[in-house]
Amino acid sequence: MNKEREAPPPWSPAVSTECPVGVAHQAWIEASITWFVQEFGRDPLTRPIVLPRSDLRSAGYTGTPEQVDDVVAKTCELMEIDRSELTVELFDRSDEDAAAQEGKRAVGHYYVKDGRAVIGLDVTEASDAAYLIAVIAHELCHVRLLGEERITTERKDHERLTDLLTVYFGFGVFSTNAALRFGETTRGFSVQPLGDLDERTLNAARNDGYSRLGYLTEREFGYAMACYAWLRDETEPPWAGHLDPGPRAFLRQGLAYLSRSAPPGEFPTRRTGGVPVSVRVVPKPDLVWLGGLYLMFDRTEWPPRAPGHRPT
Repeated sequence: MNKEREAPPPWSPAVSTECPVGVAHQAWIEASITWFVQEFGRDPLTRPIVLPRSDLRSAGYTGTPEQVDDVVAKTCELMEIDRSELTVELFDRSDEDAAAQEGKRAVGHYYVKDGRAVIGLDVTEASDAAYLIAVIAHELCHVRLLGEERITTERKDHERLTDLLTVYFGFGVFSTNAALRFGETTRGFSVQPLGDLDERTLNAARNDGYSRLGYLTEREFGYAMACYAWLRDETEPPWAGHLDPGPRAFLRQGLAYLSRSAPPGEFPTRRTGGVPVSVRVVPKPDLVWLGGLYLMFDRTEWPPRAPGHRPT
């Protein structure tokens, strides 16, 4: 008889109880989320997490401009943004010469014109609703952070903070799963200075592994999701199954670490007093400079081994 092995709970001995990220990144994630609580209140933590459901898109969704606008409106509502004060630009750059663009293709951007927030969305892959929502959530978090003058682009980690805010507002499943994708062609997105969202940040498929240019790694997203669940008093979040296997493993490891390291609803790192700390990511030798962003070619084993796994 075939018996399926159940996934262990976060505190199981089979799951490592070490923090899945380094000390500096742990401090940055925890202090930044604490700052989010101060800036946006706890209400985002009390709402249901946003999951890939049909209620975020119209019936028979195919990615038409009207349907995309409907997704933007629903996302604005969940992000507490007045859709009437936002301009949405749709563009299609699928026919651009990839070589001329140095392998990059913009899928989103944010800027302010005449005092009005503008976000741009590439409609090339608009039929993939989950992917589109990840892009929309990122751009709308620019509105909440930059547009509302909570931070400026002078802050070196403002793009990383924008990614992290998508988790706090309940869109972490979309952002986390979009952070690393594989396919038959090069896909992904990256964020350029001033809020331009470009396709290579999330990922680029390669025959000899994968490459990623981005802000939050799978480990960071996984721990951020663990912190989000911890503040919601979810030691076994029912939505964990919606995450891809890699970040789901880091989520469970993060919860196991938090369960042994901090009281419920609190974080282990409290030395910053809630003031956001900025983490400077030092480039590794195999990083390629791309207009202020790092493109890292990673040829390590895929899929990653589960935390605590030891080679036989």
